[in-house]
Amino acid sequence: MRAVVTIAASLPFVLLSALPGGATGTAWIAKSDPIRIMALGDSITAGVGARGVDVGGGGYRGELENLLDAAGYRYEMIGSRSDYSHGVHAPAHEGWPGYVVRSLPSDPGHELLGPVTANAVDAYDPDVILLMAGTNDLLRLERHSAGYTVDGIVDGMDALLGQIFFDKPRVHVILAGVVSSPDISGCTVERFDGVVTPECPADGSASLATLVQKYRKLGFDIALAPRMDAAVPRDQQHFPDGIHPSGDGGYAAVARVWMSAIAAETRQPDGGNVAVTKP
Repeated sequence: MRAVVTIAASLPFVLLSALPGGATGTAWIAKSDPIRIMALGDSITAGVGARGVDVGGGGYRGELENLLDAAGYRYEMIGSRSDYSHGVHAPAHEGWPGYVVRSLPSDPGHELLGPVTANAVDAYDPDVILLMAGTNDLLRLERHSAGYTVDGIVDGMDALLGQIFFDKPRVHVILAGVVSSPDISGCTVERFDGVVTPECPADGSASLATLVQKYRKLGFDIALAPRMDAAVPRDQQHFPDGIHPSGDGGYAAVARVWMSAIAAETRQPDGGNVAVTKP
């Protein structure tokens, strides 16, 4: 699978002239057209509660479903899993608890890169992928597992995006940074997501934000969900176990960020973009 990802690095240059959207700023989504949405990621995508509890609400997906319904979107949630979702009308997802973006030998784990994502994309043919992952990789960095660095985790996400666009060049990806889980340094989260603040100044490193710029320049349809790191306060009330935003409206706040990103890529009937309300 690594060989496929390497090939993907050169493929976009060949396809650039044929691919619509990403490089032009054209909105991808029309409310009147049914879309197949795949939520891809780790336990936060699955909707895991504190310390692995299944609370049944689908995490952010349950609230996002309510927001999409209220806004009049026609959509289908797709994926091979339906766990953590018994209270959700559209329970399908690709949230894999405990999975890293890319596994390293020093602290190995199941990874999204490779067959898990390839099989999901091939089997379900999504129009839009909502991709949020990296928390489990960053937790390994926090415990100083050899080889886990912010640069390396960003590189793993680059490989995952390359694989997705190699398999399905015309898919639309909305990439989100990770929520600011208290068990991970706040500046580490911001550096990974690509956020610059006075407390965490830019250092010129690659980030999720620079990956979005890279793939847009290559002509692919990709956008960054705005400031996922700031969606949920870094406290025990919102993160009861220090990792999952399962307390006090945390998952609902995550859903609002996703909804804002989806709205930003939605065409109005006159061809303009839907007005976006900040989360």
